[in-house]
Amino acid sequence: MTTHSAEPGTCPVRSMDDLLQLEPDLVRCPYPAYAEQREAEPVVYSERLGGWLVTRHDDVLEVLRDTDRFSNRMASGPSSVSGLAQKVVEDESLPERTRAAAARRIELSKSRVMLFSDPPLHKRQRALVSAGFTPRRVAELDDVVVELTNRLVEAFPDDGTVDIVPAFSHPIPMTIIANLLGVPPENLSTFKEWSDAFTRGVGALQHDPDAVIDMFDKVNAFYDYFTAELDRRRTAPVDDLLSDLLAARLEGEEPLSLAEILQMLVQFLVAGNETTTNLLTSSVWKLAQNQDLQSRMRENPKQIPTFVDEVLRLEPPVQGIWRVTNVDVEIAGTAIPADSLVYLITGSANRDPATFPSPDELDVDLRREKHLTFGRGEHSCLGMNLAKLEAKIALGILLARCSDIRLAEPGSPPEFHRSFVLHGMPRLPVLLTKRD
Repeated sequence: MTTHSAEPGTCPVRSMDDLLQLEPDLVRCPYPAYAEQREAEPVVYSERLGGWLVTRHDDVLEVLRDTDRFSNRMASGPSSVSGLAQKVVEDESLPERTRAAAARRIELSKSRVMLFSDPPLHKRQRALVSAGFTPRRVAELDDVVVELTNRLVEAFPDDGTVDIVPAFSHPIPMTIIANLLGVPPENLSTFKEWSDAFTRGVGALQHDPDAVIDMFDKVNAFYDYFTAELDRRRTAPVDDLLSDLLAARLEGEEPLSLAEILQMLVQFLVAGNETTTNLLTSSVWKLAQNQDLQSRMRENPKQIPTFVDEVLRLEPPVQGIWRVTNVDVEIAGTAIPADSLVYLITGSANRDPATFPSPDELDVDLRREKHLTFGRGEHSCLGMNLAKLEAKIALGILLARCSDIRLAEPGSPPEFHRSFVLHGMPRLPVLLTKRD
């Protein structure tokens, strides 16, 4: 068995309340705080969050599997665009256009879609979306990822510093999801701005008014763009996912509405871009810290999928999943009233020593597939196979074409996004030595 330390150096041990206040060291490494909470009080009410924290693997898994007592209607939490929208429409200090954009978001959100829907609605939507993700369409992406990754690595200096986020981790998933949705290459920078707008609020409990205005301007622009694109495809379909979603039919079921498709596109954008970007960046971060691990992956590329799963377990791009109780419930003996917000901390569950031996170690000899990064049951992430595919191909090419990958700033802890939910780095400078 070969294990590698998951976090070099010392991670701070402070409280979950410190994490919710977004102290940078805790955002970078929340795992000791999770461990302390698992031991002290695995199910606890947080005044700051206004909801219940659940930290143990088996308790999180129990909730994820129980779609009768736990609803998905607040799946992205109170600080998301949807969570903010109600506050925005009531804030007369904000511009009228911002309040109108928030009202549009609220109206569209009335169509509970995929991540936010419960059975039986969720089952219908997932089946219709799956009809668009045909095996042919997914298989075609292999070649796109290979060609794109080789082109990106080719642009790296032969021996020098590269910020891996804009040069590698961001363009790969962004280009793939844009390709699926028929967005032309010249619109990629705007597409990225829209993605950032939908994720900016997640996991931050306070927001600057200017940031809120900018966020809802971009949210509105996204809806305008794709409403127009869907109108065009109704009369002139093309070979892309938008046309497939419009055409998807199930016997005895209504086709997807405009509101449902628009909300699905938001979820595709965020899940297909931000989370995979964070996965790729964390993977390179782990590799750059351990030359032995790099060598092993180069010598045995078949272990790259296991490595990717370990990164997903140890550094989940999304650290938690939200539910709302439909009835009075008990979790691990703790009574929770109906209509309560519950935050399932998968970043903690994935390191629970009751489920995983040596939980803080990266081990490429074990297949620890019980991690909950992609959820479980009916609401397991639809795009998980695509994310793993992109990571496996891209990391394999990076390792094959670079003989050495090291941190350019080894003495400085990396900066992480200001969120207790979304977990990733805005920049990661690395020193790369390309093969001849």
